[in-house]
Amino acid sequence: MIEVFNAIANIAIDIEKEVFTNYDRFTSNGKSELEIENDVYNYCTTLIEKECESIKSVKGVISKDKKQLCTINSDGKYLISYVAIDSVELLDTNFSLGTIFGIYQNSFEADNLKASIYITYGPTFQLVFASKDEGVKYFSYEDNQFVQKDSLNLSNKGKINSTAGGFNIYDEKNKTIAQSFFDDGYRLRFSNSLALDTHQILFKKGGIYMSPKTTQNPTGLLEVIFEAFPIAFIIELCGGGAIDGQNRILDIKTPELHQTTPIYYGSNDEIAKVKSYF
Repeated sequence: MIEVFNAIANIAIDIEKEVFTNYDRFTSNGKSELEIENDVYNYCTTLIEKECESIKSVKGVISKDKKQLCTINSDGKYLISYVAIDSVELLDTNFSLGTIFGIYQNSFEADNLKASIYITYGPTFQLVFASKDEGVKYFSYEDNQFVQKDSLNLSNKGKINSTAGGFNIYDEKNKTIAQSFFDDGYRLRFSNSLALDTHQILFKKGGIYMSPKTTQNPTGLLEVIFEAFPIAFIIELCGGGAIDGQNRILDIKTPELHQTTPIYYGSNDEIAKVKSYF
């Protein structure tokens, strides 16, 4: 696993330098916004796959966008899912965005998720690593290297309310849930970057993120293998919970590559409150 961690740390440093610090390199020659986003995505994907090729323990990698497994070493044991750039369309706002990794063994099942990592770039350049053996640790980039800081844990109750997907398209139940947190004094904190929104909840020691099913996304918006599993894994190891409204996210069995889910995650008091509405 240390090889995987080191490779992802190298990936993070390269993306921070070449995409965020030197973003202008992608905007030359009058490119359209879509062309810029595609160039950034292709750069990050090529970098991730090339870096993983050097790890003998990695069997293959698969991206949220391609949904095609790139086999690296048939004798390897780890399968790595990734979101190359979370909300790439926000790059031109100079906002913190992220990359999300799930490290699975043999198959993309929650029980086979061995570690989860996300990186936040831009104004906040940090890396969060989670495994059952080591808990959840975060690393800050200082003096040209990642320096380990304290372990992360959630309190039983927080004050952040991240309502994803558009409050106006929530059904009445979910509008009531979201409003109940605001009525209790929770602060709206939503960036539309899953990595950053998770980061805020962890560093503020609690709160709730909710991305329910809507009329536009009746099966939910977040993809199970690429987003929901890795984030739920981190949240649970921090002492919180992640559910689809009633059921634990990490209890989802044999997900399809394109499968999505509603998700509510955060500290335990907030999760208990969500459950009470269902």
